[in-house]
Formats: sequence, C-alpha cells, structure tokens
Amino acid sequence: MKIYPLSFATAAAATVAALYTTLAIILKMYPGQTLKFIGTIHMMPKLDYIKPFVKVTPYAITMGIITHTVAAFLVFLFLALIYNLLQRVFHR
Repeated sequence: MKIYPLSFATAAAATVAALYTTLAIILKMYPGQTLKFIGTIHMMPKLDYIKPFVKVTPYAITMGIITHTVAAFLVFLFLALIYNLLQRVFHR
C-alpha cells in the first residue's frame, strides 16, 4: 500500500491546526479551569506558581498554530516518505 505523502501530511497538519485552534479558544475563554485541567493531566503540582506567568495572547495563539501545523506537516511527510521507502525495499 502506498501513502501519498503530501496528502497525508496536509491532512495531518489540518487536523493539528483544527485541534490547536479549538484548544487555544478554550484556553482563552476559560484560562483558570483549563490550566487546572492541564496541570492535573500532566501532574504539575506547582501549577499555582506558574499560572500568573501564562499569557494567552493572539500572537501566542497564532504562532502556536503556525509552528505546530508546520511541525506536524514535516513529521507526517517524513513518516510517509519513510513508510513508502520501506515498502519499496521489503516488497521487491
């Protein structure tokens, strides 16, 4: 089976962008509850100390969406390329 790398990477990047945007909106609307929930998941006992330093700005949200989307695109592009290469090597 062949994976089309650009399509696969684009779909992964779009999914990451949608999830990150949703989570950023939730964090912007409910910062206290979201940080408490995230702190519980990641077992961060000192969350009360860092909470005042967490700023959710439009710039931070935009840069987070861009960087995570580009990173997801590149990771899934390389995964698909490696998968296709290994398929070609082992199915001769």
